[in-house]
Parts: sequence; structure tokens; C-alpha cells
Amino acid sequence: MKLAYLDLPGEGAPAVVLHREASPAGHAAGVVRSTGVFGRTVAPIGDYAYYPSGMAIGGICWYRLLPGYSGTDPISLAKAVVQVCDLLDDLALDGPLLAGFGQGAVVALGAGLLRPDRVGSVAAVDPHPDHLALLPAAVWGVGDPPSVLLAASGPDGASALDRSLGAVGDHGVDAATWCWEGDGGEETADPALAEAVRVWWADGRGG
Repeated sequence: MKLAYLDLPGEGAPAVVLHREASPAGHAAGVVRSTGVFGRTVAPIGDYAYYPSGMAIGGICWYRLLPGYSGTDPISLAKAVVQVCDLLDDLALDGPLLAGFGQGAVVALGAGLLRPDRVGSVAAVDPHPDHLALLPAAVWGVGDPPSVLLAASGPDGASALDRSLGAVGDHGVDAATWCWEGDGGEETADPALAEAVRVWWADGRGG
């Protein structure tokens, strides 16, 4: 099965962008492209996949919630990580940024750590720290991890960011951090996040 995705052309560094739950793939791709750094941008559409015949398989957004919203399913999370690794192999891009938002950030980090040979860097925006603990053990310690940016785009993200940094640091991953401290919703947060990613990339942590 292959993930369905948007494939947006452009000049600049390549990027693969995993959207957050309940948010369109195009929005996440737009934030990354607004940095002015990235050209071709591939944005998988959640956990939707296709049979080789082209018939769509309805899926969930990256990994499913357990019944009663009591947590997330680590089996579905592992499947999503593998699907993104397969996509990275198929695309064979030259050191792309792998950026993820929300649950997509957890998947992006897992895929980037599992296949550091296929990515240049990982930007994980708003990963849930408890969900990082659900990543398969196989993703940790594969080799030299890519450069990682952990970002919090919400005004109350500082504590979650600290916990996420601790979660990856416990496994020897050195990550840069950025936390948005403004207000005004996406209209304000998205440009600030794009600028933070641009500066991080320009400083050599991403490229």
C-alpha cells in the first residue's frame, strides 16, 4: 500500500510534511513553504493509502485513538512510521526536511530517527510528549540521528516542549527548541513558526 500525497513543485530544498490531526495537508505544507527555503514539498494525506489498483483505502489520521479516546494505538503508530519510511524510500529526495505537526510530528520524528540516511533534518511541531513514548523501540539508536527541531506553536506549549525534549534526550537525541509566546491564533503563530524554521535551517542545524 502506498500513501496518498500532494506533490507541490518548486525551487529550493525538498521537504516532506506530515499534517496534524483534523487539519488539511495543504495547510501544513503552506507553513513550510512560506519559509522561502523549501521547493518541492510532498505532503502525505494522513493515513490514507491506495491499493496498487488505485482503489482508495479509507484510513485514519496517522494513528487511531483507542475506544473512548483513552489513548492512542502504538500498533497504528508503528504502521504510520513504516509507511512514511517507505514513502521516503520511494521518493529518494536529497536530504529533505521531514516536518510534522501534532500527531504527524510524532510520526515524523519516528521515521527520521529510523531512516536517518533518508532525511536531512526533522522539525517536530507540537508532538504530544506521552505519544513519543509510544514510538517503537526500533527507532531509537539506529545510527547518527538527523538534526531535530522541537517546536511548540501554541501559547501554552512550554511545559509540553520541556517534556518532549526530555523524552528524546533520554535516548541521546540532541534537539534544538523553539516556543511561540504570542497570541492571535494561526494567523500569528504560523508566520512565527515559519521564521523559526527558516532561521534554524539557515544556521546549519537543518541543512
